Amino acid sequence: MALIIAALIILPAMDAIAKLLSNHLPSLEIAWARFLFHSAIMIPLALWQHGGRVLRPARPLLQAVRGLLLAGSALMFFFAISRMPLADAMAVFFIFPLLILIASTLMLGEASSWMRWLLVGLGFAGAALAAQPTLAGVSAGTPFAAAAAFAYAAALMVTRRLSSDDPSLVTSALSAGIGVLVFCCGVVFVWTAPTPRDWLLMAVMGALAAIGHFLIVAAHRLATASQLAPFGYTEIASAVIFGFLLFGDWPKPTVWMGILLIVASGMGATWREANAGRRAR
Repeated sequence: MALIIAALIILPAMDAIAKLLSNHLPSLEIAWARFLFHSAIMIPLALWQHGGRVLRPARPLLQAVRGLLLAGSALMFFFAISRMPLADAMAVFFIFPLLILIASTLMLGEASSWMRWLLVGLGFAGAALAAQPTLAGVSAGTPFAAAAAFAYAAALMVTRRLSSDDPSLVTSALSAGIGVLVFCCGVVFVWTAPTPRDWLLMAVMGALAAIGHFLIVAAHRLATASQLAPFGYTEIASAVIFGFLLFGDWPKPTVWMGILLIVASGMGATWREANAGRRAR
């Protein structure tokens, strides 16, 4: 739980940088750079720690599927934030915890009580309040944000399947490498020369992605997908903070109400899982 919360505090900073870059760089190029620097950090670390196991994963097909899903999710979300406000995109994207809960119950056979469903719903309501999505029609970025959510939820389900087969560092490195290979095929057609400042921002974006996604993989080695689902809403609170720091968006009272609901959801999930652990012991 602590690992997933840390990851979701870090990752909105990456999204905010991507939105800054989208003002003058193509989304495909931003996604390429994000995976380039991500892989430049993770692959050497994985080779140092695990050697040839990086090239011989236990389940190579699932590793490839995870990498493709994460690459698709990142690209779709970058398309979304280039066409709509970050908060609106986050609001649509935050259907992913509900998707995880449904999929983990129907496909993985994980037990999900009515209380866990209630906590996820509470967190979703908080995310909707905090994101303040517009109601004046459907934004051009909405389908991309929804596609990003579906791909991300599927990637987390695959992560759960892989958690007992390969170390977290190997899984993170392989996904990063697959992402950069995929985007290399298309970036040449949209290439726009970045400035030195752009390169620096892209390097920071890749480093944040490396840290955040490694923490997500590690979290899924220690808890079930449905247990972690209520904590997904931590990201919206972090997004509000980075939105203020980078774009000057100060939260309205309804946004603070949403953050309180998110915190209540996370605290409720922590209390419930702690009680469940005590009963099991």
